[in-house]
Amino acid sequence: MKRAAVIVNVIVFVLGGTRESAAQALRFHARGDASVHLVARDSVRNANGSVRIADSARWAFLTARIAPLADSLAKDERLGIDPGFLFALLVKESAGDSLAVSTAPALGLAQLTARTDADLRLMVTEWHFEWMAPEVNGWPRSPLVHDGSPGASRIDSLLRAGVLTARTEYLFDPATATRAAAFWVRLLENKWSTDFWPGGYGPFVRHQLNGGRALSESQLIDLVTVSYNRGYMRVHDLVAKYGAGWKGHLDELGADGAEARDYLERVRAYTALFEGLPAPR
Repeated sequence: MKRAAVIVNVIVFVLGGTRESAAQALRFHARGDASVHLVARDSVRNANGSVRIADSARWAFLTARIAPLADSLAKDERLGIDPGFLFALLVKESAGDSLAVSTAPALGLAQLTARTDADLRLMVTEWHFEWMAPEVNGWPRSPLVHDGSPGASRIDSLLRAGVLTARTEYLFDPATATRAAAFWVRLLENKWSTDFWPGGYGPFVRHQLNGGRALSESQLIDLVTVSYNRGYMRVHDLVAKYGAGWKGHLDELGADGAEARDYLERVRAYTALFEGLPAPR
């Protein structure tokens, strides 16, 4: 894959004391012929220094199948999400495990939940996103996942028994889950950048962070990333309370605060890798 061109923007952000230079400015929106900048597997590490994806077969699958899909989705102007950012989210979410089940339970490669799926299906009824609706509504959904709020252990047992499969539940199909992640990220972008439903937070967040000026790519990445991980309503509450300093108060998410900090820091670091940028210092 070709290395995406580095777009130099004068964007500076602060996260835990780390400053991002103009040459390191991350991209949310795809530009030109952007593609995932592939790196060695051991370059992608957790915060403690361990390799993020220990299984070489999973890394081979991600680079051979999912990275090209992210590239393809970036070329859809209705989405336009930089493939490096989308790929970084997926790597952080599941480390390439298409059958991953978290305690939430969040499922599959993209670690979306049944609740998020319900939100997504509602949002695509708005006319700006009706183009998504036929595909979204056509994805296979098992009532064993989407009805009755089953716990993680129950879903795990159904997977082991072969009752739940990628054919019966789209969240366990890696290609469909990747598309669902891209759709959800696009809807989250709309949440933070417009004043119409299913968005609506645009004027509020521009006022809170920038005195009414447009969001930078860096700010949009932060808002979308933490919203993907912890939910947009919880992010809204932090922005309402702390304005531009909201990222310094992720601890107020309770036990989830440490995860949210790590999640944001890692997604930003992985995005830099997959956009071909120097690692944040």
